[in-house]
Amino acid sequence: MKRLAAPKAIPITDKKAHTWIMKPEPGPHSSLHSMSVTVFLRDILKVARTSADVKKVLSKKLVYVDGVPRVSEKFPIGFMDVVSFPSLENYYRIALDFKGRLVPVEISKDEATKKILKVTGKTTAPKGKIALSFHDGRYLLGDNNVHVGDSVVVGLPSGKQSGVLRLEKGARCIVREGAHAGTIAKLDEFLHRKAGSAPEVRMSAKSGDFITVARYLFVVDETIKESGRKEE
Repeated sequence: MKRLAAPKAIPITDKKAHTWIMKPEPGPHSSLHSMSVTVFLRDILKVARTSADVKKVLSKKLVYVDGVPRVSEKFPIGFMDVVSFPSLENYYRIALDFKGRLVPVEISKDEATKKILKVTGKTTAPKGKIALSFHDGRYLLGDNNVHVGDSVVVGLPSGKQSGVLRLEKGARCIVREGAHAGTIAKLDEFLHRKAGSAPEVRMSAKSGDFITVARYLFVVDETIKESGRKEE
């Protein structure tokens, strides 16, 4: 796709330097909320000079996304993905800056063994089992005590659930969209609006209280820090 038309989630500043940028292929994240492996390695981390360099690195299975080696230069990388370079002992989690752009945050090897997923859907599977769908496109069997909007902590690469983070009063959340994108704050109150309006919440951060749309929230634990400024 043309660089000028690249979604704001991709943190590139030189949109006029070149005409084209590699569009991510269909996968775990939508094209509006992801970037290709090539863009991540070449334009963000700058560990490769050309797309040909990226192909060589991927062919050697040196790049892991969520604990799985990826070989497609168009594979999409999105929010909360864990990108690892085991041979170099470098590990990153994809976070958000305060413009809602995807940015890598360096993490430890231990932190790279888990991922936080937001529950975006819940259905009944055959034999009465509960199937949960998540923000990164994956599905897992769960139980009826997990609700849409909650977050689930899973191990990598197994995907085995190890904990649940509830979307409830007092929850620690990161705002994914809107004027407060990238801010981590505490959920103080669910606000009741007239029918037809998007549910809203009141949040408290060190910089002050604010109101945002409930669906913008992503519940996280204490290991997730803000990027772009000091933790609040």
